[in-house]
Amino acid sequence: VEVRPGDAIPADGEIIQGTTSIDESLITGESIPVNRTIGDMVYAGAINTDGSIRLRVLKTSQDNMISRILTLVEEAEASKSPTARFIDRFSRYYTPGVLVVSALIAVVPPLLFAAPWLPWIYKGLAILLIGCPCALVLSTPAAITSGIATGARRGLLMKGGVVLEAIGKVRTIAFDKTGTLTRGKPKVTDVKVFNGEEDDLLALAAAVEATSSHPLAEAITEAAAARGLDFSRAKDARVLSGRGMQGRVGAAMITIVSPRYAEEITSLTDEQSAIFAELEQQGKTLGVVLKDSLLLGAIAMRDELRDDAKQAISALKSLQIETIMLTGDNARTGRAIADQLGMAVEAELMPDEKLAVIERLKNTGNVAMVGDGINDAPALARADVGVAMGGGTDVALETADATLLRQQVSGIPALVRLSKATMRNIYQNISVALLLKAVFLVTTLLGATSLWMAILADTGATVIVTLNALRLLRYDPYV
Repeated sequence: VEVRPGDAIPADGEIIQGTTSIDESLITGESIPVNRTIGDMVYAGAINTDGSIRLRVLKTSQDNMISRILTLVEEAEASKSPTARFIDRFSRYYTPGVLVVSALIAVVPPLLFAAPWLPWIYKGLAILLIGCPCALVLSTPAAITSGIATGARRGLLMKGGVVLEAIGKVRTIAFDKTGTLTRGKPKVTDVKVFNGEEDDLLALAAAVEATSSHPLAEAITEAAAARGLDFSRAKDARVLSGRGMQGRVGAAMITIVSPRYAEEITSLTDEQSAIFAELEQQGKTLGVVLKDSLLLGAIAMRDELRDDAKQAISALKSLQIETIMLTGDNARTGRAIADQLGMAVEAELMPDEKLAVIERLKNTGNVAMVGDGINDAPALARADVGVAMGGGTDVALETADATLLRQQVSGIPALVRLSKATMRNIYQNISVALLLKAVFLVTTLLGATSLWMAILADTGATVIVTLNALRLLRYDPYV
């Protein structure tokens, strides 16, 4: 599909030709156009503001980002938070109680004490009106709906009031590294050769990694293509779960793994180990290339931190929330990046080990997990709140409880602030509703409140809590 400047993107797809700027404000709420080029995803409803591009359509209208957003918002509005469920349960007993009390006030004094009927029936009606739970019942869903709508307008999607309430209660937030704290676009920085030629090593590695869509694999194939190297896809290529890739090129089996797993295939010299350690201490990820059991060399890659990562981690600290990075990368690289951000780190983790860390952290309080890949899905599902980056895999997006459409780490503290602001609003609404009812209940029993004042109190309380909830629509959680 060809999309010209000024046209709306007709469907979710991948750019296969051209470079442009895209206005994604309809989807992410971010008004500044973003640059998109070959290989990038663009979404239906966004506006092409610059050059002509050609797309390969990847999603139908039922499965595109806009449809998913609408579905999530509808599900979110239908999902009640714990506070809303408590208010509903309370109302089941409160409403019949008010009916009984107002009836007793209306008939008991005239029947037992020969009091005049009219004044007591009048008081009974006033008590019934004042006790009407309209404001109380509206206090929570009005605030939750406003909070969810505010989040959706700013690229923070949540699957219901349960998530909105829970994110404000977390004590620890665990982050994946690649694609979450970092850009997810690593680049090859060094090629260290121990046997053979540099171009041959890179071509062999690219042949194996060409079968993978992993960001590190793409970095290697892009580096080989940039040098004009010829390589064809390896045969019998397979993923070594949590370790690397392996495939057959010609008669040789080419394996690309981390230094840790390279030692399981061959022995490393002290010099080689020292070179690997130095590169890892610079925050680089290494792919050690072996031809059968012969160590050919290593390819070093670095993924830059997202621009807002350090600010976001600092903001979470100011909110009294602990942060930890969970990564499958080696310990030195993980520590180098964690030190830049000022957070704890656990490295060299397999997906099941990330899950175990989440289980352990939950013993100290509510835990949120932020990730973007298939390997993060188990941890996202097990955490009290799972948050996915908008550019992550479909599995991660489906598993997560919330999604950051802007793909900014600053969306995490924004979610926490929005949750806390919404809960404050709910408590304000409940307090106002109960206080007004208590005051007018006493004044009615004392005979100081007339029927029209009772009507005004009930209606006024409902209007006040509704207007207070609507204030959330103007709240900016990023500030």
